[in-house]
Amino acid sequence: MTAARLIATLLPALLLNGCAGDPPRHARHDAPPHRADHAQPAVPLQVQAFELLGRRVVMTRAAATASAGQPVVVYLPGLGQPSEAGQRWHAAWAAAGYAVLSVQPLEADAAAWRSELSRTGEFRELGQLHHGEVAQRDRLGMLARLLDALRTSAPTAQLDWRHAVLAGYDTGAQTVLDWPAGGWQPQGVIAISPPPMQPATRVPVLVITSDVDGDPLGLIKDPAERRRGFDALAPGNAWLLSLPGVSHAGLSGTQVSEDWAAQDQHKALAMGGMARGRGGDGGRGPGGGAGVARGPRSGSATEAAQANLEAGLTLSSAFLDAQLRGTALPANAMLTAR
Repeated sequence: MTAARLIATLLPALLLNGCAGDPPRHARHDAPPHRADHAQPAVPLQVQAFELLGRRVVMTRAAATASAGQPVVVYLPGLGQPSEAGQRWHAAWAAAGYAVLSVQPLEADAAAWRSELSRTGEFRELGQLHHGEVAQRDRLGMLARLLDALRTSAPTAQLDWRHAVLAGYDTGAQTVLDWPAGGWQPQGVIAISPPPMQPATRVPVLVITSDVDGDPLGLIKDPAERRRGFDALAPGNAWLLSLPGVSHAGLSGTQVSEDWAAQDQHKALAMGGMARGRGGDGGRGPGGGAGVARGPRSGSATEAAQANLEAGLTLSSAFLDAQLRGTALPANAMLTAR
C-alpha cells in the first residue's frame, strides 16, 4: 500500500470540502494521473483530534513509535484551511518519528472562503486583510497562547518540547517566520510557500517553494518573490528547497481520496466544455493563459493531491533530523544553503 493510499484510508474524516488552501478552480481536462510519493514507508498512523482554547488540534504520530517523549512539529495550515490540512506533510514527519500537532490559530483564517470578501470576489482585498499586520499580530498572539497550553496540558504536555520545530504553509509559513526571539524558542522553522517578508525568527530555517509557486490572490507577481525571506536570513542558518513544477496548491500537502479526485476531474470536463461553447478560455481560469493560476479559480484539491512532493517530504524530514537529532543534512541539487 502506498503512503498516499494509506493516508487516504486512515484520514477520510479529515478530508474537507474541495480546497487545498486556495479557492478551487477548474481542474484542467488534461490533468495528469494521480501520483503517489514513495519516499516514506507505509506505516500505520495514529491520529487524535482535541479542542484547546477553542481551536481544533490534530495530532498525527506513527502508531509503532508513539510515546510520551517524542520530539514535536507544530504545523500551521494556510489561508482557508482547517487544522486537518497538510496531511501529506503530517504523515511524512510522523513516519520519521515526530509527533505532528496541526492547528489553525484563527477561525477567521479557516473561514476565509466563506467570508463576504470571498462571496463578492474581492480576493486581492481578502489576501491583503489576512496577510496584513493586524491579522498577523492576532495569529502570533493566538499561537503563543496555544503553544503555552500545548506544553502544559494533556495529551501533549509529555512530548519533548525541548526538541520542537514550527512549520507552516502560506499564512502559516508567514507566522512561523515571524516568530519573535525571546521566550520559548523552537529548534527550527519550516516555511512552505511563504509570502515575501523580512523574517523575525533567529533559529535555523528551511524555506520550501517552487518555480511555479504562484499566488491565486494576486498579491505576488513572480514565484521568485517567495524566496525573499530566505535571502534575508542570516548566512549559515538557512536552506532553500525549490521543488520543480509544484504549484502553490500542491505545496499545501493536502490529501484527497481517489473518488474525490475523479469527481473534481469530471466537473472540470463539464465546465471546460461549457467555457469552450461560450467562446471562453477553455477552463484556463479568469484573465490568464493556460496554466496561469489567478483569482478565485486557483488551486484545486486534485491539483494538490497530484503534486509530486517526494523530495519535499524526504528533505524536510532530514531537516527535522538535523535540527532535533543532530544528523547531517544531505546534499541535494534542489537544496541551497545560505
